Amino acid sequence: MPLLHTLRSLVRSISARRAHRRVPQALPVDWHLFGSRVHHLSTTLDLSPGGAMLHSVTRLPVGSPLVLAVTTTEGPVEVHARVAWSAEPAMGVRFTRPISACIG
Repeated sequence: MPLLHTLRSLVRSISARRAHRRVPQALPVDWHLFGSRVHHLSTTLDLSPGGAMLHSVTRLPVGSPLVLAVTTTEGPVEVHARVAWSAEPAMGVRFTRPISACIG
């Protein structure tokens, strides 16, 4: 039980630090490291205006700059991001500006 209590506390702590609420959302993402021509295909696991969690077996250093093309119902939206954390099979990314600013 102490481990479960610790994990719940950690999740509450992370949620409290987020500026935007994340919602489960599975969207196709074509992403690459900024300046690279090597593309990777992933899916979002959750999404908010300020960031996302991507399903990815690729582990990247925290702070790595990325360019993501998120496929939405209105077409692909390109957004720049930085890796916030990376642990197979997922990574968290923080958009350099809210994704809502990239739409429209």
